[in-house]
Amino acid sequence: MDICFEGVGQTAATFQAGEGVKPGMAVTMTGNGAVGLGSDGALPCGVVLGGVRDGAAAVQIGGAAEVAYSGDTAPTAGWQELVLDGAGGVRLADKTADQAAGKTAESGLHCLVLTVDTTAKTAVVCM
Repeated sequence: MDICFEGVGQTAATFQAGEGVKPGMAVTMTGNGAVGLGSDGALPCGVVLGGVRDGAAAVQIGGAAEVAYSGDTAPTAGWQELVLDGAGGVRLADKTADQAAGKTAESGLHCLVLTVDTTAKTAVVCM
């Protein structure tokens, strides 16, 4: 039996899309009704569903969505804190702090990771 989470609980809205935003990319809020790739460490708000037309894109803001991940450590199934990687994917929030180096721990968005494909470096997460 195949396991599929596609479309489960999907909620989408149309936003103004920033430069470089493409289908499948994780995005963050960049302004009033606007989304973009955001900086590394920003909180994700959703995943772009379709192509950008006339500067607007459908963004999945709820439900199960597949997204690329980056970093040396893959997320695992279960509750994880995720942040944007600044390139359209997500990564695990860095929970380490180094006061001597002025580094603080990151707080990510709590997402339920349903599946992880370490070969493709993708994960299905509930936003």
